[in-house]
Amino acid sequence: MTLPDTLNYLALWSAIGWALFSAYVVIVFRTGLVYTARKDDGTMKEQMPPSGELNMMALLVAIVGFQVAANYLGIASKGYGISFLSLLLLNLSHYLILFLYDTVFIDGFVLAVWRPEFLQIPDAMGRESMMRHIVRSLPIGLVAGVALSAFSTAISYSLWLGS
Repeated sequence: MTLPDTLNYLALWSAIGWALFSAYVVIVFRTGLVYTARKDDGTMKEQMPPSGELNMMALLVAIVGFQVAANYLGIASKGYGISFLSLLLLNLSHYLILFLYDTVFIDGFVLAVWRPEFLQIPDAMGRESMMRHIVRSLPIGLVAGVALSAFSTAISYSLWLGS
């Protein structure tokens, strides 16, 4: 893959990821699923019920599945050659773009500042609690990103890209 190919890949699949994640946020807030893993103030529950664990696991599986699909549709199906390490760095870059979108735009702006009525955000989920959530999620999200990106890279490389 050339640099323009890489940048186009990141732009396209990040935009698709932002749209899908935005839809996910609307769905989990409108249905109340977000509260299976979070308290009303937006911070994570200390004792998470099985439904919360399932919701969190489903999101992690969706992230890996999305990256594997992006790797197939955006790289393998186009015949691009890419090394394992390059794919890992690409997937990690893609994850970091999505993670920053979630942290800065969704948590920092939408939930803490804008607070659109259609999301039915409780009063307890204010700026202060969202800032606590962001600070706590930064190290966890970054470490998780390395693991998730490595997993999606291993799957993609073993299925389509390892020659």
